[in-house]
Amino acid sequence: MIDVRWLQHPVGHGGFHTGRMSSPGYLPFNWIFDCGAKRTAKFDQYLHGWMNRHPEKIDWLFISHFDIDHVSGLERLMSKAVVVDVMVPYINERELAMQLLYEAGRDKLSRTLVELAADPAAYFLSRGAERVTFLNDGFTEEPEGTEGPDGPSRKDGQWDIKYSRLPRGLKSPRWAKTGLKGESAVRVIDGRCTISIVHAGEGIRFKPYRSRLDADEHCSLIEIIRGSTGGIIASLGRPGLGDLAYAVATFARTPEGRRKLRDIFKAAVGSSNRSSMSLLSIPVSNAYRGRWLITSPSEQFCSGNGEPAWLNTGDAEILTRSDLNDWQNCYSNDLSAVQVLSLPHHGSDLNSDAALQKLCRNAVLTAHVKSTSTKHPGCCVKHAAGGRLASVTE
Repeated sequence: MIDVRWLQHPVGHGGFHTGRMSSPGYLPFNWIFDCGAKRTAKFDQYLHGWMNRHPEKIDWLFISHFDIDHVSGLERLMSKAVVVDVMVPYINERELAMQLLYEAGRDKLSRTLVELAADPAAYFLSRGAERVTFLNDGFTEEPEGTEGPDGPSRKDGQWDIKYSRLPRGLKSPRWAKTGLKGESAVRVIDGRCTISIVHAGEGIRFKPYRSRLDADEHCSLIEIIRGSTGGIIASLGRPGLGDLAYAVATFARTPEGRRKLRDIFKAAVGSSNRSSMSLLSIPVSNAYRGRWLITSPSEQFCSGNGEPAWLNTGDAEILTRSDLNDWQNCYSNDLSAVQVLSLPHHGSDLNSDAALQKLCRNAVLTAHVKSTSTKHPGCCVKHAAGGRLASVTE
């Protein structure tokens, strides 16, 4: 019998969600979704205490996207904890550039963000991760299968990890370690893929999702940035801006440089949130007979029988009808089981509306906000949520 526990941590504006699956006689399986906050000093203190209490390895680290309030704790986490697998959305050059421009315009550009934008895979691998997996958008054709050169079925300690679709190897840094069968340390999986971690028919199933890639939009934006900063992009064979990220960081050191970067960002059509990844996690069993309970520090929300699912959304944009339809199609088989839905972008009216909430009729709706926030959750989101809304603050 397995025991699964999810926890949305009280770190205010940002995100730090952990999950733990345990079973008698087996090592626990641990995962994290996002790791950051706007108030970085307070978050680092919280994260330091959490890691002291939880010294076990992190089997999977899922990063929704690279906004600083979702990644500000990565340096501390990666330096103090053993992280085995990392998953991030497959991000094209335009989206990485948008992240840099957005934070540079707010005077929030950090070393962590620059290194992530330059080469996400190298960032995680150089800090001890064994594998980095990029999540594609699910609208490209990828081969189905259960066995292949990069998996998709392997043992991780006592747990079997199974992929519904074949991961494909991407070019790894020359210094990166290869797997036991020579598989690449950097991979990409199709957005329709599910990942199951099981033994004896019981375990947890992950279903990630990201919106459609705008593959043809980045060229003009990149040329404008290159013309202003003098940076170049070297072909990595995997997502990353290369030297252009460092050129942007150097350019942003002066007030005039930051002003120009802000102007470029305002002129660009799009959002740094387009790439944000959602993640559904749900227990699986051959003969499910479980019970579940949802609690907060001050009250018990509800309890019941059956399969409970938790659905994180990061800063996903799920407002337009086409985006919501794509998101719904990805999770259609599991929406009735969702008991906790983390509202996108702190419950912003600009990222979701009542239509999203109606898809998860049984769910408690959480929003990660600062206790003093007057902007989030949005008025429309709060009105639609009513008594189902739970704001998670510090």
